[in-house]
Amino acid sequence: MNIDMTCEDCDEFICSQCAKTDHKDHNWKTIPTAGSQRRRGLKKTLGKVKEQDVKELDKMIQQAAKQMEDNQNCFESELYKLRKHFDMIVSKLDEIKKNYENTLREKLESKNTSVSEGRLNLEENKKQIMDVVEFLEEKHSTMSDFSLIDNLRDLKTLLSIRDSANMIFGYPLRYKQNSIREELLESMMGEVVDLNEITVTEADSFHIENKPIEVLEGIDETMFVSMQAGDIKIRNKISHLNVNVSTKANDACLTDTGDVFFTEFTNKSINYFSMYKYNSASLSFSTAPSIPYGICQATLDKELALLVTLKDDESERYQLNSRSRRLVRHVTLTGDIIREYEYQEDGQTRLFTLPVRVRQNGNTDICVINKTNESSSELVILSSSGCLKVVYRGHTVVENCVFSDIACDLRSNIILSDMKNGHIHLLGSDGGFVKFLLTQDEIRHPSSMSLSNSTLWIGNNEGLVKKFVSSNMKQPRNFPILRLVFLKQKISYHDFKKIGL
Repeated sequence: MNIDMTCEDCDEFICSQCAKTDHKDHNWKTIPTAGSQRRRGLKKTLGKVKEQDVKELDKMIQQAAKQMEDNQNCFESELYKLRKHFDMIVSKLDEIKKNYENTLREKLESKNTSVSEGRLNLEENKKQIMDVVEFLEEKHSTMSDFSLIDNLRDLKTLLSIRDSANMIFGYPLRYKQNSIREELLESMMGEVVDLNEITVTEADSFHIENKPIEVLEGIDETMFVSMQAGDIKIRNKISHLNVNVSTKANDACLTDTGDVFFTEFTNKSINYFSMYKYNSASLSFSTAPSIPYGICQATLDKELALLVTLKDDESERYQLNSRSRRLVRHVTLTGDIIREYEYQEDGQTRLFTLPVRVRQNGNTDICVINKTNESSSELVILSSSGCLKVVYRGHTVVENCVFSDIACDLRSNIILSDMKNGHIHLLGSDGGFVKFLLTQDEIRHPSSMSLSNSTLWIGNNEGLVKKFVSSNMKQPRNFPILRLVFLKQKISYHDFKKIGL
């Protein structure tokens, strides 16, 4: 069969018979006609290839080279961390070994000192005994009976001293070695994790109200808590339990004790209610004159404590002056200040413009969403000692991120929702970008987020709740408590400033 036609729609050569049957409704031409048309446009086609396509390939080649360089740097960084951790373990083991050696050595010195003292006493005792024996051998025939008996009694006393000195001077310490357990060593060394293997799969999706979900916290895989028109409701996909707690809050957190603490911006206070007595809220402490925004439980305190983000009540949100205060405060449940994070190590440079959300990671780092203006924000990561570690402003493929919420998993990875661009960013524990966990194809305008066990709950500004599950991402703690959702009037990300987000 003679191939003499080309189908422009299918981009393949065909025969005349196929043009009349399988391709009859397509744009087909004879090969000479198509070739002639292509010859006339060849210069333009090749020019486009050279000017656009080849340049794009050059750009991709450069990006590949840069990616290889970045991969090498990342590899060296991870290798450095691995070796540093290994050296720390070896150093600690060496310290333990030296402590054991010192214990063994000190006991040896102590025992040998006792043995040496006992030996000197025995030698002195021996000398005294021999003196009495020699005296009796030499003088017994001439001494009186009284003197003989008295000297024999002295000899008996000296011999009894010898008998009482027959104590145990053996070395008592023994080193008991345990079996070397590989799983324990691996646990100490940590693990090598492929962050690209961290994925989530959508398990459910439903609307609760056509209003933005500003704060979303899941109780477990099925239950969460919502608040609408001042009414807090513990609910699942289908129904809810009536709860009567009316409030105007910026943020809320759930503690290990089952209490819900929330930032009341109208009264400038931190209030709370118990999941066991949730028909009313109580005042915990006032933050006046500062306005509270974000709140979370401090993760590593022996006593339950909170981290709260604050703004002064005088200056504009993004126009700071010398009297402005923008900070994260570490406080007890009664408001006693443990520590404040406001300036960098120089004591002059501010850390924040408007801190609106805060979470403490499992590695003790403090992660803060800092709004820099009405349409952009950044993630500021501090060490628990207050040192600035990383400022993350987003990946190069997106611009002007409006971060709305933070979650941290068991491995201290950071999950960050970008309301404006509709992305969920996955960052490593060091704050470096790993990948987009979700894009706007899966979730639009995510305004709130929480990780409950292996369930990632995400709410958006239209009242949509999406539930994602992951087999390789879990929350660091299992809260035996409820979690909170706030619903307010519908807003876009441009209007987040109205509620301080």
